[in-house]
Amino acid sequence: MLNSTVSLGRAGAEVFLLTEFADDDIGHLICQFLKDNSVSTELISIYNGRKSPLALAFLNVENDARYSFYEDFPVSRSLKTISDLSSEDIIMFSSILAVSREIRPELKTLLDEAKSKGASIIYDPNIRPSHGMSSEDTAEMVQENIAYADIVRASHEDMISLEGLVNADDAYDYVRDSGCMCLIYTMGKDGVCLRTPELSKYYSTPEIETASTVGAGDNFNAGIVYQFLCENISPSKAQRMSESVWDRVIERGMGFASYVCRINENYISGSFAANIKSLRKG
Repeated sequence: MLNSTVSLGRAGAEVFLLTEFADDDIGHLICQFLKDNSVSTELISIYNGRKSPLALAFLNVENDARYSFYEDFPVSRSLKTISDLSSEDIIMFSSILAVSREIRPELKTLLDEAKSKGASIIYDPNIRPSHGMSSEDTAEMVQENIAYADIVRASHEDMISLEGLVNADDAYDYVRDSGCMCLIYTMGKDGVCLRTPELSKYYSTPEIETASTVGAGDNFNAGIVYQFLCENISPSKAQRMSESVWDRVIERGMGFASYVCRINENYISGSFAANIKSLRKG
């Protein structure tokens, strides 16, 4: 989620990151970096005497990434609370924090509060075997998370890792049966599939020269959130959205992701952000 929030902050959105860091040099650097990119850090839990979690990406010859994850959390962990959620808010959650038993009760309290206040929820499983979690335990929490979501944005790697599902239709059956009616299924260079009660559509990915795929999914997420803000439409209305609006949402997601894949940073640049902000004002 850090990459998503930085891109949204650069694009001019009001954005908060809810996560956990340690009171160490890495934690301090990241928090300052977030502030420098217009991301609020007031919802970040800071632990004394620990080491901040790290995710390291290693690229193969095709510039695709595999990841290693390191963490040093205390036994007792806590998430900050959000006191003023409303129907205008969008909650996006993902990855390890979304399937951590130690903070599960607090996360579910947050999601319940978001639903009761009419906030929109977007869930990206972002689960990989390298996370080192029990598959049965993870699958149960992922299904609960899907049930909270108005939109699930899942990659083909997610669905293979979770359930061994290898195509968009089977993935949609799983997501729909788990309680969410809208799936954006991304397949990297092979395109994007949209599944809703009204639509079943394929979008081809633009051909680009890839420098790195790190951050592609996060920036796809940032792009779709940014377009919802541009449209002034809540993701909670996704089931009833027109095809033309969906086209613009998916196009924006692909635009953010493909831009980041062409550079060696994990978020959109200041110049890219300035361009889309000028187009929005125009």
